[in-house]
Amino acid sequence: MMKKYFTLFLFLFIAIISLAAEAVFLFESRSPVTIDAIKNQGNFYVKVDDLVYFDSMVINRTSRIIYIIYNKDVLEISLNDYYSKLNFINKYDDSVLILGKDVYLREDALSAFLKLNTFKNLDTIYFYSRVPKITDLKVGTNQIDISFNTELPNNSITLTQISQENGYLLSIKPISPLEKIPANVDYSYSNNTVYLKFRSDFSYDIILEGENLSIVMQSDLLTDGLLKSDTATSQTRDGFKYVERVEELNGQKLKIYMATIDPRKYEVKIDLNQLGVRSDVATYLNDKNPLFSVNASFFDPQTLEPVGNIMSEGELLHLSSYSRPAFIISKNSNADIDYIKLEYQMKINNLLFWVKSINSNWKGDVKLYTHHYKGDIFEQPEAYSFLLLDKNDKIISKNKNIPRENEKLLAIDKKYEKYLSSISIGDQVEFTLNKSENLLSDPVLLIEGGPILLNPDFNDEQIQAEKRSYSNGIIYSKSPRSLVAIDNQGNVNLMVIEGYDNPDVGVTYDEARNLLINMGNFTKAMLLDGGSSSIVYYDGKIQNYKDGKTRSNIPVLISVYEK
Repeated sequence: MMKKYFTLFLFLFIAIISLAAEAVFLFESRSPVTIDAIKNQGNFYVKVDDLVYFDSMVINRTSRIIYIIYNKDVLEISLNDYYSKLNFINKYDDSVLILGKDVYLREDALSAFLKLNTFKNLDTIYFYSRVPKITDLKVGTNQIDISFNTELPNNSITLTQISQENGYLLSIKPISPLEKIPANVDYSYSNNTVYLKFRSDFSYDIILEGENLSIVMQSDLLTDGLLKSDTATSQTRDGFKYVERVEELNGQKLKIYMATIDPRKYEVKIDLNQLGVRSDVATYLNDKNPLFSVNASFFDPQTLEPVGNIMSEGELLHLSSYSRPAFIISKNSNADIDYIKLEYQMKINNLLFWVKSINSNWKGDVKLYTHHYKGDIFEQPEAYSFLLLDKNDKIISKNKNIPRENEKLLAIDKKYEKYLSSISIGDQVEFTLNKSENLLSDPVLLIEGGPILLNPDFNDEQIQAEKRSYSNGIIYSKSPRSLVAIDNQGNVNLMVIEGYDNPDVGVTYDEARNLLINMGNFTKAMLLDGGSSSIVYYDGKIQNYKDGKTRSNIPVLISVYEK
Protein backbone atom coordinates (compact mmCIF):
# COMPACT_ATOMS: atom_id res chain seq x y z
CA MET A 1 0.00 0.00 0.00
CA MET A 2 2.80 2.42 0.84
CA LYS A 3 4.43 1.71 -2.52
CA LYS A 4 1.12 2.43 -4.23
CA TYR A 5 0.79 5.83 -2.57
CA PHE A 6 4.43 6.63 -3.20
CA THR A 7 3.92 5.84 -6.90
CA LEU A 8 0.87 8.13 -6.98
CA PHE A 9 2.78 10.90 -5.21
CA LEU A 10 5.71 10.49 -7.61
CA PHE A 11 3.35 10.66 -10.60
CA LEU A 12 1.73 13.87 -9.33
CA PHE A 13 5.09 15.45 -8.45
CA ILE A 14 6.59 14.71 -11.88
CA ALA A 15 3.45 15.93 -13.64
CA ILE A 16 3.53 19.22 -11.75
CA ILE A 17 7.14 20.05 -12.60
CA SER A 18 7.01 18.75 -16.19
CA LEU A 19 6.20 20.97 -19.14
CA ALA A 20 4.76 20.00 -22.51
CA ALA A 21 7.39 19.91 -25.24
CA GLU A 22 8.10 18.24 -28.55
CA ALA A 23 10.89 16.31 -30.24
CA VAL A 24 11.66 16.97 -33.91
CA PHE A 25 13.65 14.48 -35.99
CA LEU A 26 15.39 15.92 -39.05
CA PHE A 27 16.30 13.77 -42.05
CA GLU A 28 18.38 14.41 -45.15
CA SER A 29 15.99 12.52 -47.43
CA ARG A 30 12.48 13.01 -46.03
CA SER A 31 10.25 15.42 -44.13
CA PRO A 32 10.77 16.11 -40.41
CA VAL A 33 8.90 14.01 -37.86
CA THR A 34 7.51 15.58 -34.67
CA ILE A 35 6.56 13.46 -31.65
CA ASP A 36 5.43 14.20 -28.10
CA ALA A 37 7.92 14.99 -25.36
CA ILE A 38 8.02 16.60 -21.93
CA LYS A 39 10.62 18.77 -20.25
CA ASN A 40 11.55 18.04 -16.66
CA GLN A 41 14.35 19.77 -14.68
CA GLY A 42 16.06 20.95 -17.86
CA ASN A 43 16.02 17.58 -19.62
CA PHE A 44 13.79 16.48 -22.47
CA TYR A 45 12.03 13.12 -22.27
CA VAL A 46 10.63 11.63 -25.50
CA LYS A 47 7.51 9.46 -25.63
CA VAL A 48 8.66 5.89 -26.32
CA ASP A 49 5.51 4.65 -28.10
CA ASP A 50 5.81 7.45 -30.67
CA LEU A 51 9.30 6.37 -31.77
CA VAL A 52 7.64 4.17 -34.40
CA TYR A 53 6.99 7.40 -36.33
CA PHE A 54 10.75 8.03 -36.46
CA ASP A 55 11.62 4.79 -38.25
CA SER A 56 10.82 1.09 -38.34
CA MET A 57 11.92 -0.56 -35.12
CA VAL A 58 10.91 -3.50 -32.97
CA ILE A 59 9.35 -2.60 -29.60
CA ASN A 60 8.54 -5.42 -27.16
CA ARG A 61 6.91 -4.55 -23.84
CA THR A 62 6.41 -6.64 -20.72
CA SER A 63 5.10 -5.57 -17.33
CA ARG A 64 8.64 -4.70 -16.19
CA ILE A 65 10.78 -3.97 -19.26
CA ILE A 66 10.55 -2.51 -22.75
CA TYR A 67 13.03 -3.74 -25.35
CA ILE A 68 13.63 -1.68 -28.50
CA ILE A 69 15.69 -3.10 -31.37
CA TYR A 70 16.96 -0.75 -34.07
CA ASN A 71 19.90 -1.14 -36.49
CA LYS A 72 21.22 -4.15 -34.54
CA ASP A 73 21.29 -2.14 -31.28
CA VAL A 74 19.16 -3.07 -28.27
CA LEU A 75 17.79 -0.59 -25.73
CA GLU A 76 16.45 -1.94 -22.45
CA ILE A 77 14.01 0.30 -20.54
CA SER A 78 13.22 -0.66 -16.95
CA LEU A 79 9.69 0.27 -15.87
CA ASN A 80 10.39 -0.56 -12.22
CA ASP A 81 13.85 0.91 -11.64
CA TYR A 82 13.59 3.77 -14.18
CA TYR A 83 16.90 3.13 -15.94
CA SER A 84 17.74 2.37 -19.57
CA LYS A 85 20.63 0.28 -20.84
CA LEU A 86 22.18 0.29 -24.31
CA ASN A 87 23.31 -3.09 -25.65
CA PHE A 88 23.18 -4.43 -22.07
CA ILE A 89 26.32 -2.43 -21.16
CA ASN A 90 25.91 1.35 -21.04
CA LYS A 91 23.46 2.21 -18.27
CA TYR A 92 21.58 5.51 -17.93
CA ASP A 93 20.20 5.87 -14.41
CA ASP A 94 16.96 7.80 -13.80
CA SER A 95 16.45 8.14 -17.56
CA VAL A 96 12.85 6.89 -17.60
CA LEU A 97 9.70 8.78 -16.64
CA ILE A 98 6.25 7.20 -16.47
CA LEU A 99 3.13 9.39 -16.57
CA GLY A 100 -0.03 7.32 -16.48
CA LYS A 101 0.37 4.73 -19.24
CA ASP A 102 2.95 6.75 -21.15
CA VAL A 103 6.69 6.02 -20.90
CA TYR A 104 9.25 8.73 -21.67
CA LEU A 105 12.99 8.32 -22.32
CA ARG A 106 15.62 10.95 -21.50
CA GLU A 107 17.32 12.70 -24.41
CA ASP A 108 20.88 11.46 -23.81
CA ALA A 109 19.89 7.79 -23.75
CA LEU A 110 17.80 8.21 -26.90
CA SER A 111 20.47 10.12 -28.84
CA ALA A 112 23.06 7.46 -27.97
CA PHE A 113 20.71 4.68 -29.06
CA LEU A 114 19.82 6.35 -32.37
CA LYS A 115 23.35 7.73 -32.88
CA LEU A 116 21.99 11.25 -33.41
CA ASN A 117 23.08 14.71 -32.31
CA THR A 118 20.73 17.10 -30.51
CA PHE A 119 19.92 20.79 -30.34
CA LYS A 120 17.60 22.27 -27.72
CA ASN A 121 15.66 25.47 -27.25
CA LEU A 122 12.94 26.38 -24.75
CA ASP A 123 10.33 23.73 -25.57
CA THR A 124 11.74 21.76 -28.52
CA ILE A 125 14.60 19.29 -28.96
CA TYR A 126 15.90 18.49 -32.44
CA PHE A 127 17.58 15.18 -33.34
CA TYR A 128 19.75 14.92 -36.48
CA SER A 129 22.76 13.08 -37.86
CA ARG A 130 24.34 16.25 -39.32
CA VAL A 131 23.50 19.90 -38.73
CA PRO A 132 21.40 21.20 -41.66
CA LYS A 133 23.06 23.67 -44.05
CA ILE A 134 22.01 26.71 -46.04
CA THR A 135 22.86 25.94 -49.67
CA ASP A 136 21.72 29.25 -51.17
CA LEU A 137 20.82 32.72 -49.86
CA LYS A 138 19.47 35.58 -51.96
CA VAL A 139 18.41 38.90 -50.43
CA GLY A 140 16.36 41.19 -52.67
CA THR A 141 14.40 44.39 -52.16
CA ASN A 142 11.04 42.64 -51.76
CA GLN A 143 11.99 39.08 -50.87
CA ILE A 144 14.53 36.82 -49.15
CA ASP A 145 15.01 33.33 -50.61
CA ILE A 146 16.87 30.60 -48.73
CA SER A 147 17.50 26.98 -49.71
CA PHE A 148 18.56 24.18 -47.36
CA ASN A 149 20.04 20.73 -47.86
CA THR A 150 17.12 19.21 -45.92
CA GLU A 151 13.56 20.07 -44.94
CA LEU A 152 13.09 22.09 -41.75
CA PRO A 153 9.91 22.31 -39.63
CA ASN A 154 7.97 25.56 -39.24
CA ASN A 155 9.16 26.05 -35.66
CA SER A 156 12.76 26.28 -36.92
CA ILE A 157 11.92 29.64 -38.51
CA THR A 158 11.11 32.77 -36.49
CA LEU A 159 10.57 36.28 -37.85
CA THR A 160 10.48 38.89 -35.09
CA GLN A 161 9.70 42.57 -35.55
CA ILE A 162 12.18 44.87 -33.78
CA SER A 163 10.04 47.94 -33.25
CA GLN A 164 12.74 50.17 -31.77
CA GLU A 165 14.96 49.55 -34.81
CA ASN A 166 12.16 49.65 -37.40
CA GLY A 167 13.23 46.26 -38.72
CA TYR A 168 13.08 42.48 -38.47
CA LEU A 169 15.19 39.64 -37.10
CA LEU A 170 15.01 36.30 -38.93
CA SER A 171 16.33 33.32 -36.96
CA ILE A 172 16.86 29.80 -38.32
CA LYS A 173 17.77 26.79 -36.15
CA PRO A 174 19.39 24.31 -35.98
CA ILE A 175 21.67 25.27 -38.85
CA SER A 176 25.37 25.36 -39.73
CA PRO A 177 27.13 28.71 -40.11
CA LEU A 178 27.12 30.25 -43.57
CA GLU A 179 30.25 29.41 -45.54
CA LYS A 180 29.84 32.49 -47.76
CA ILE A 181 28.08 35.61 -46.45
CA PRO A 182 26.53 37.96 -49.06
CA ALA A 183 27.72 41.56 -48.82
CA ASN A 184 24.18 42.94 -48.39
CA VAL A 185 23.30 40.78 -45.37
CA ASP A 186 23.44 41.72 -41.66
CA TYR A 187 24.46 38.26 -40.47
CA SER A 188 25.37 36.75 -37.11
CA TYR A 189 25.67 33.21 -35.77
CA SER A 190 25.45 31.67 -32.30
CA ASN A 191 24.57 28.29 -30.81
CA ASN A 192 23.58 26.56 -34.06
CA THR A 193 21.36 29.52 -34.98
CA VAL A 194 21.65 31.89 -37.94
CA TYR A 195 20.40 35.45 -37.42
CA LEU A 196 19.60 37.76 -40.35
CA LYS A 197 18.60 41.34 -39.56
CA PHE A 198 17.01 43.75 -42.04
CA ARG A 199 15.16 47.08 -41.97
CA SER A 200 11.69 47.57 -43.42
CA ASP A 201 8.41 49.41 -42.82
CA PHE A 202 6.39 46.64 -44.45
CA SER A 203 4.90 43.34 -43.29
CA TYR A 204 6.06 39.93 -44.51
CA ASP A 205 4.75 36.42 -45.11
CA ILE A 206 6.79 33.33 -44.25
CA ILE A 207 6.55 30.63 -46.93
CA LEU A 208 8.30 27.35 -46.14
CA GLU A 209 7.93 24.69 -48.84
CA GLY A 210 10.14 21.61 -48.68
CA GLU A 211 13.78 22.71 -48.66
CA ASN A 212 12.99 26.32 -49.67
CA LEU A 213 12.14 29.32 -47.49
CA SER A 214 10.85 32.67 -48.77
CA ILE A 215 10.28 35.83 -46.72
CA VAL A 216 7.93 37.80 -48.98
CA MET A 217 6.87 41.43 -48.57
CA GLN A 218 3.14 42.14 -48.38
CA SER A 219 2.90 44.98 -50.90
CA ASP A 220 -0.85 45.67 -50.66
CA LEU A 221 -0.88 47.70 -47.44
CA LEU A 222 -3.69 50.23 -47.09
CA THR A 223 -3.29 53.64 -45.53
CA ASP A 224 -5.53 52.75 -42.60
CA GLY A 225 -3.22 49.94 -41.51
CA LEU A 226 -5.45 47.06 -42.59
CA LEU A 227 -4.48 44.59 -45.29
CA LYS A 228 -6.78 44.02 -48.28
CA SER A 229 -6.62 40.28 -47.69
CA ASP A 230 -7.67 40.69 -44.05
CA THR A 231 -10.01 43.63 -43.67
CA ALA A 232 -11.91 43.90 -40.40
CA THR A 233 -14.74 41.37 -39.98
CA SER A 234 -17.80 42.39 -38.00
CA GLN A 235 -21.03 40.48 -37.36
CA THR A 236 -23.68 41.93 -35.07
CA ARG A 237 -26.97 40.83 -33.58
CA ASP A 238 -28.95 42.22 -30.66
CA GLY A 239 -26.74 41.85 -27.58
CA PHE A 240 -23.84 40.14 -29.39
CA LYS A 241 -21.07 41.38 -31.69
CA TYR A 242 -18.13 39.48 -33.17
CA VAL A 243 -15.21 41.44 -34.62
CA GLU A 244 -11.84 40.60 -36.17
CA ARG A 245 -9.66 43.66 -36.38
CA VAL A 246 -6.04 44.73 -36.79
CA GLU A 247 -4.51 47.16 -34.31
CA GLU A 248 -1.00 48.60 -34.27
CA LEU A 249 0.97 48.97 -31.04
CA ASN A 250 4.55 50.23 -30.95
CA GLY A 251 4.95 49.45 -34.63
CA GLN A 252 3.66 45.88 -34.28
CA LYS A 253 0.48 44.82 -36.07
CA LEU A 254 -1.81 42.71 -33.90
CA LYS A 255 -4.76 40.55 -34.89
CA ILE A 256 -7.65 40.79 -32.42
CA TYR A 257 -10.58 38.38 -32.25
CA MET A 258 -13.28 39.81 -29.99
CA ALA A 259 -16.85 39.05 -28.97
CA THR A 260 -18.92 41.61 -27.05
CA ILE A 261 -21.79 40.03 -25.12
CA ASP A 262 -24.69 41.48 -23.15
CA PRO A 263 -25.00 38.94 -20.30
CA ARG A 264 -28.65 39.91 -19.86
CA LYS A 265 -29.49 38.64 -23.35
CA TYR A 266 -27.08 35.72 -23.79
CA GLU A 267 -25.99 32.90 -21.53
CA VAL A 268 -22.30 32.97 -20.64
CA LYS A 269 -21.22 29.68 -19.07
CA ILE A 270 -18.21 27.48 -18.40
CA ASP A 271 -17.72 24.39 -20.56
CA LEU A 272 -15.60 21.56 -19.15
CA ASN A 273 -14.00 19.49 -21.91
CA GLN A 274 -14.11 15.98 -20.37
CA LEU A 275 -12.35 17.22 -17.23
CA GLY A 276 -9.63 14.82 -16.07
CA VAL A 277 -8.94 13.11 -19.42
CA ARG A 278 -7.52 14.22 -22.75
CA SER A 279 -10.19 15.30 -25.21
CA ASP A 280 -9.79 17.14 -28.51
CA VAL A 281 -11.14 20.65 -28.02
CA ALA A 282 -12.26 21.11 -31.64
CA THR A 283 -14.32 17.90 -31.50
CA TYR A 284 -15.80 18.93 -28.16
CA LEU A 285 -16.78 22.40 -29.39
CA ASN A 286 -18.27 21.04 -32.59
CA ASP A 287 -20.46 18.76 -30.46
CA LYS A 288 -21.48 21.56 -28.07
CA ASN A 289 -21.81 24.14 -30.88
CA PRO A 290 -21.71 27.36 -28.81
CA LEU A 291 -22.22 30.69 -30.49
CA PHE A 292 -18.72 31.69 -29.35
CA SER A 293 -16.03 30.24 -27.10
CA VAL A 294 -12.50 31.01 -25.85
CA ASN A 295 -10.09 29.09 -23.65
CA ALA A 296 -10.28 30.03 -19.97
CA SER A 297 -8.37 28.67 -16.94
CA PHE A 298 -4.66 28.12 -16.67
CA PHE A 299 -3.97 24.39 -16.35
CA ASP A 300 -1.19 21.85 -15.97
CA PRO A 301 -0.47 20.59 -19.52
CA GLN A 302 0.37 17.08 -18.28
CA THR A 303 -2.48 16.40 -15.85
CA LEU A 304 -4.95 18.89 -17.40
CA GLU A 305 -5.68 20.04 -13.84
CA PRO A 306 -7.26 23.54 -13.93
CA VAL A 307 -5.79 26.26 -11.74
CA GLY A 308 -8.36 28.07 -9.60
CA ASN A 309 -12.02 27.93 -8.66
CA ILE A 310 -14.73 27.37 -11.27
CA MET A 311 -18.49 27.90 -11.06
CA SER A 312 -21.07 27.61 -13.83
CA GLU A 313 -24.85 27.85 -13.71
CA GLY A 314 -24.53 28.40 -9.97
CA GLU A 315 -22.71 25.10 -9.33
CA LEU A 316 -19.19 24.89 -7.91
CA LEU A 317 -17.33 22.65 -10.37
CA HIS A 318 -13.72 23.01 -9.23
CA LEU A 319 -12.21 24.10 -5.93
CA SER A 320 -8.55 24.76 -5.26
CA SER A 321 -6.38 26.67 -2.81
CA TYR A 322 -4.88 29.10 -5.34
CA SER A 323 -5.47 32.82 -4.80
CA ARG A 324 -6.22 34.37 -8.18
CA PRO A 325 -8.58 37.05 -9.43
CA ALA A 326 -11.91 35.90 -10.80
CA PHE A 327 -14.31 36.87 -13.56
CA ILE A 328 -17.83 36.73 -12.11
CA ILE A 329 -21.39 37.02 -13.41
CA SER A 330 -24.07 37.37 -10.74
CA LYS A 331 -27.68 36.14 -10.74
CA ASN A 332 -28.83 39.57 -11.92
CA SER A 333 -26.41 39.37 -14.89
CA ASN A 334 -23.89 41.89 -13.55
CA ALA A 335 -20.27 41.17 -14.50
CA ASP A 336 -17.24 41.88 -12.31
CA ILE A 337 -13.54 41.05 -11.93
CA ASP A 338 -12.05 40.88 -8.43
CA TYR A 339 -10.25 38.72 -5.89
CA ILE A 340 -12.76 36.37 -4.26
CA LYS A 341 -12.44 33.91 -1.38
CA LEU A 342 -14.70 30.84 -1.33
CA GLU A 343 -15.22 28.27 1.41
CA TYR A 344 -17.37 25.19 0.90
CA GLN A 345 -18.88 23.48 3.94
CA MET A 346 -21.01 20.39 4.32
CA LYS A 347 -23.06 19.23 7.28
CA ILE A 348 -24.14 15.63 8.02
CA ASN A 349 -26.13 14.91 11.18
CA ASN A 350 -24.69 18.02 12.88
CA LEU A 351 -21.15 17.09 11.79
CA LEU A 352 -19.47 19.99 9.99
CA PHE A 353 -16.76 19.40 7.37
CA TRP A 354 -14.85 21.71 5.05
CA VAL A 355 -14.62 20.45 1.47
CA LYS A 356 -11.03 21.01 0.29
CA SER A 357 -11.17 19.67 -3.26
CA ILE A 358 -13.82 19.38 -5.99
CA ASN A 359 -13.26 17.40 -9.20
CA SER A 360 -9.53 17.29 -8.60
CA ASN A 361 -6.89 14.70 -7.78
CA TRP A 362 -5.12 17.04 -5.36
CA LYS A 363 -4.87 15.53 -1.90
CA GLY A 364 -7.50 16.54 0.65
CA ASP A 365 -9.23 15.21 3.76
CA VAL A 366 -12.69 15.86 2.32
CA LYS A 367 -13.14 15.70 -1.43
CA LEU A 368 -16.11 15.87 -3.77
CA TYR A 369 -16.61 14.58 -7.30
CA THR A 370 -19.50 15.29 -9.69
CA HIS A 371 -20.41 13.78 -13.04
CA HIS A 372 -18.39 16.54 -14.74
CA TYR A 373 -15.16 14.76 -13.74
CA LYS A 374 -14.16 12.06 -16.25
CA GLY A 375 -10.73 11.09 -14.90
CA ASP A 376 -9.67 8.35 -12.51
CA ILE A 377 -10.67 8.71 -8.86
CA PHE A 378 -7.53 7.57 -7.06
CA GLU A 379 -8.92 7.52 -3.50
CA GLN A 380 -9.42 3.95 -2.27
CA PRO A 381 -11.74 2.45 0.40
CA GLU A 382 -8.72 1.54 2.52
CA ALA A 383 -8.02 5.25 3.10
CA TYR A 384 -11.35 6.99 2.48
CA SER A 385 -15.01 6.57 3.35
CA PHE A 386 -17.38 7.20 0.45
CA LEU A 387 -20.88 8.66 0.34
CA LEU A 388 -22.88 8.87 -2.89
CA LEU A 389 -25.55 11.59 -2.94
CA ASP A 390 -28.58 11.96 -5.21
CA LYS A 391 -29.79 15.19 -6.81
CA ASN A 392 -31.39 16.22 -3.49
CA ASP A 393 -28.11 15.60 -1.60
CA LYS A 394 -29.44 12.54 0.20
CA ILE A 395 -27.11 9.59 0.79
CA ILE A 396 -27.97 6.69 -1.56
CA SER A 397 -24.81 4.58 -1.18
CA LYS A 398 -21.76 4.19 1.05
CA ASN A 399 -19.66 2.63 -1.71
CA LYS A 400 -17.19 4.14 -4.16
CA ASN A 401 -19.49 4.65 -7.16
CA ILE A 402 -18.84 6.91 -10.14
CA PRO A 403 -21.36 9.77 -9.86
CA ARG A 404 -23.92 10.01 -12.64
CA GLU A 405 -25.60 13.23 -13.73
CA ASN A 406 -26.87 15.27 -10.75
CA GLU A 407 -25.09 12.94 -8.29
CA LYS A 408 -22.14 13.72 -6.00
CA LEU A 409 -19.49 11.43 -4.55
CA LEU A 410 -17.95 12.42 -1.21
CA ALA A 411 -14.56 10.98 -0.19
CA ILE A 412 -13.76 11.52 3.51
CA ASP A 413 -10.43 10.57 5.07
CA LYS A 414 -10.65 7.49 7.32
CA LYS A 415 -9.29 9.48 10.25
CA TYR A 416 -12.87 10.84 10.57
CA GLU A 417 -14.40 7.34 10.38
CA LYS A 418 -15.46 7.25 14.04
CA TYR A 419 -17.61 10.34 13.47
CA LEU A 420 -19.35 8.75 10.48
CA SER A 421 -20.48 5.52 12.17
CA SER A 422 -24.02 6.82 12.79
CA ILE A 423 -24.56 8.01 9.22
CA SER A 424 -27.16 5.98 7.29
CA ILE A 425 -28.60 5.67 3.81
CA GLY A 426 -31.21 8.40 3.34
CA ASP A 427 -29.51 10.96 5.58
CA GLN A 428 -29.50 14.51 4.27
CA VAL A 429 -26.26 16.35 3.49
CA GLU A 430 -26.32 20.16 3.55
CA PHE A 431 -23.85 22.27 1.57
CA THR A 432 -23.02 25.91 2.28
CA LEU A 433 -20.93 28.22 0.10
CA ASN A 434 -19.27 30.94 2.18
CA LYS A 435 -17.92 33.83 0.14
CA SER A 436 -15.94 36.99 0.81
CA GLU A 437 -17.84 40.19 1.56
CA ASN A 438 -16.99 41.84 -1.76
CA LEU A 439 -19.11 39.21 -3.53
CA LEU A 440 -22.49 40.81 -2.92
CA SER A 441 -24.69 38.11 -4.48
CA ASP A 442 -24.32 34.45 -5.38
CA PRO A 443 -22.52 34.03 -8.71
CA VAL A 444 -23.91 31.97 -11.56
CA LEU A 445 -20.45 32.01 -13.17
CA LEU A 446 -16.98 32.31 -11.65
CA ILE A 447 -13.66 31.53 -13.29
CA GLU A 448 -10.22 32.39 -11.91
CA GLY A 449 -7.36 33.61 -14.11
CA GLY A 450 -5.06 36.57 -13.82
CA PRO A 451 -3.26 38.80 -13.53
CA ILE A 452 -5.65 41.76 -13.47
CA LEU A 453 -5.01 44.17 -16.34
CA LEU A 454 -7.44 46.98 -15.52
CA ASN A 455 -9.16 48.00 -12.32
CA PRO A 456 -10.26 51.60 -11.62
CA ASP A 457 -9.42 51.16 -7.93
CA PHE A 458 -5.80 50.09 -8.60
CA ASN A 459 -3.01 52.67 -8.44
CA ASP A 460 0.38 52.18 -10.10
CA GLU A 461 1.82 50.50 -7.01
CA GLN A 462 -1.01 47.96 -6.95
CA ILE A 463 -0.53 47.21 -10.65
CA GLN A 464 3.18 46.57 -10.02
CA ALA A 465 2.29 44.33 -7.07
CA GLU A 466 -0.09 42.41 -9.32
CA LYS A 467 2.72 41.85 -11.83
CA ARG A 468 5.10 40.63 -9.12
CA SER A 469 2.61 37.94 -8.12
CA TYR A 470 3.12 36.06 -11.39
CA SER A 471 6.02 34.42 -13.20
CA ASN A 472 8.21 36.34 -15.65
CA GLY A 473 6.86 34.16 -18.45
CA ILE A 474 3.31 35.36 -17.86
CA ILE A 475 4.32 39.01 -17.51
CA TYR A 476 7.13 39.55 -20.00
CA SER A 477 6.78 36.94 -22.77
CA LYS A 478 5.42 38.17 -26.11
CA SER A 479 2.78 35.47 -26.40
CA PRO A 480 -0.75 35.18 -27.75
CA ARG A 481 -3.12 36.35 -25.03
CA SER A 482 -6.69 35.49 -24.12
CA LEU A 483 -8.51 37.90 -21.83
CA VAL A 484 -11.86 39.01 -20.50
CA ALA A 485 -12.79 42.69 -20.16
CA ILE A 486 -15.86 44.54 -18.92
CA ASP A 487 -16.81 47.76 -20.72
CA ASN A 488 -18.55 50.83 -19.33
CA GLN A 489 -21.95 49.49 -20.47
CA GLY A 490 -21.56 46.29 -18.46
CA ASN A 491 -20.93 44.11 -21.50
CA VAL A 492 -18.56 41.14 -21.34
CA ASN A 493 -15.74 41.27 -23.90
CA LEU A 494 -13.86 38.06 -24.65
CA MET A 495 -10.83 38.40 -26.89
CA VAL A 496 -7.65 36.80 -28.19
CA ILE A 497 -4.68 38.96 -29.23
CA GLU A 498 -1.87 37.61 -31.39
CA GLY A 499 0.70 38.87 -33.85
CA TYR A 500 -0.63 39.68 -37.32
CA ASP A 501 2.50 38.68 -39.23
CA ASN A 502 3.42 35.83 -36.88
CA PRO A 503 0.50 34.40 -34.85
CA ASP A 504 2.97 32.67 -32.49
CA VAL A 505 4.10 36.10 -31.26
CA GLY A 506 1.76 38.22 -29.19
CA VAL A 507 2.07 40.85 -26.48
CA THR A 508 3.50 41.25 -22.99
CA TYR A 509 1.36 42.05 -19.96
CA ASP A 510 2.11 45.78 -20.28
CA GLU A 511 1.37 45.75 -24.02
CA ALA A 512 -1.97 44.00 -23.46
CA ARG A 513 -2.85 46.57 -20.80
CA ASN A 514 -1.82 49.52 -23.01
CA LEU A 515 -3.76 48.09 -25.94
CA LEU A 516 -6.96 47.95 -23.89
CA ILE A 517 -6.39 51.51 -22.68
CA ASN A 518 -5.87 52.68 -26.27
CA MET A 519 -9.02 50.87 -27.44
CA GLY A 520 -10.94 52.69 -24.69
CA ASN A 521 -14.19 52.14 -22.74
CA PHE A 522 -12.98 49.12 -20.71
CA THR A 523 -13.30 49.43 -16.93
CA LYS A 524 -11.96 46.06 -15.74
CA ALA A 525 -9.93 43.34 -17.44
CA MET A 526 -8.08 40.13 -16.58
CA LEU A 527 -5.81 37.75 -18.47
CA LEU A 528 -6.85 34.15 -19.05
CA ASP A 529 -4.51 31.35 -20.08
CA GLY A 530 -2.61 32.18 -23.28
CA GLY A 531 0.18 31.05 -25.56
CA SER A 532 -0.63 27.90 -27.52
CA SER A 533 -3.84 27.55 -25.47
CA SER A 534 -5.37 30.73 -26.94
CA ILE A 535 -8.24 29.70 -29.20
CA VAL A 536 -11.30 31.45 -30.63
CA TYR A 537 -14.31 29.35 -31.66
CA TYR A 538 -16.94 31.09 -33.78
CA ASP A 539 -19.18 30.21 -36.71
CA GLY A 540 -18.63 26.50 -36.15
CA LYS A 541 -14.82 26.42 -36.21
CA ILE A 542 -11.64 27.55 -34.45
CA GLN A 543 -10.89 30.88 -36.15
CA ASN A 544 -7.23 31.18 -35.16
CA TYR A 545 -6.13 27.56 -35.52
CA LYS A 546 -2.38 27.19 -36.13
CA ASP A 547 -1.45 23.78 -37.51
CA GLY A 548 0.71 21.91 -35.01
CA LYS A 549 0.96 24.87 -32.63
CA THR A 550 -2.51 25.05 -31.08
CA ARG A 551 -3.11 22.85 -28.04
CA SER A 552 -5.66 20.15 -28.80
CA ASN A 553 -6.41 19.36 -25.14
CA ILE A 554 -7.93 22.40 -23.42
CA PRO A 555 -10.03 21.49 -20.35
CA VAL A 556 -11.90 24.73 -19.56
CA LEU A 557 -13.62 27.24 -21.85
CA ILE A 558 -15.86 30.29 -21.54
CA SER A 559 -18.73 29.84 -23.99
CA VAL A 560 -21.69 31.91 -25.15
CA TYR A 561 -25.12 30.40 -25.89
CA GLU A 562 -28.56 31.66 -26.84
CA LYS A 563 -30.79 32.06 -23.79
